[in-house]
Amino acid sequence: MRSIPALVLGYLTAIGGPADETPRAPLSAGMTKPAIAEIDQALGFGLAPQASAFDAALDTPKRLVTTGGRVISLPNGCRTVSRPFDLLIHFHGAPPSLEPAFERSDIDGVLVILNLGNGSGRYDEAFRYAGSFDALLQRTQMALHDMCPNAVSSIGRIGLSAWSAGYGAVFRILDQQRDAARVDAVLLADGLHASFEPGGRAEHRIAVEQIAPFLTFADEAVAGKKLFALTHSAITTPYASTTQTADFLLAQESVDRAAPTAPAPRPGMKPTSRGDSGNFHVMGFDGANEQAHCDHLHAFGDTLLPYLKQRWR
Repeated sequence: MRSIPALVLGYLTAIGGPADETPRAPLSAGMTKPAIAEIDQALGFGLAPQASAFDAALDTPKRLVTTGGRVISLPNGCRTVSRPFDLLIHFHGAPPSLEPAFERSDIDGVLVILNLGNGSGRYDEAFRYAGSFDALLQRTQMALHDMCPNAVSSIGRIGLSAWSAGYGAVFRILDQQRDAARVDAVLLADGLHASFEPGGRAEHRIAVEQIAPFLTFADEAVAGKKLFALTHSAITTPYASTTQTADFLLAQESVDRAAPTAPAPRPGMKPTSRGDSGNFHVMGFDGANEQAHCDHLHAFGDTLLPYLKQRWR
């Protein structure tokens, strides 16, 4: 790396004369941070863009728990919402696991966590009627105005995520065409279930109407228009398990399972397979007990959020 300063100085000399007024990309474009730091040190000035001065009113992390039980988190403070901002709404999950995972993901957006109790029926019922999703977005905007007075812009991209029973809310939102059109990404952590057709349990024939909105979203993800990523355990259930619903989606999208390539995200959480096509991703894991199920929530930041970060980078 000793030759880098000389090369850079030569480059500056070649392009930096008064007669050369052609707009050029920043010299630091495409460089890694260590390379920029080494050149900065050698030249005595900075190539890296200067960060905005810290503003306590804009950059201090914000968190609000509403009377309705929603948790709204702004890891990067009010500056995030001072321009059109990305919003991830998570249904069913412990904030002590989800908030640190979202912060570590480095996604510059807003996280909303909504817990309505046990059972997918509670989530299904909450978003069964037209306008329910709009109402949630409006309440979120109002809460953000309270958190960041005079600094709130409009909602940009919207992602929905869920663990376990929370998929019921995602199902209902995607089942409304107008609402589904607003959703850019869906992340499901061991939480996609469905019933079997009448008399079809022995043959594992899934009731298509109960998975149709997810299939439509998978179609769009395969085409690169949306992001749909999900994980599943090996837990068996009297209704269609997360393994069986994943198998159904993979078959409908003509995606084969392959050997896993990523390491275990948590001790004891063994990857068994993966299937990928476009922006549609399925990750299978071993484990058939309660702890295995909970692992999918705690590993959310390692398994699913990286896909969202890549899409929203």
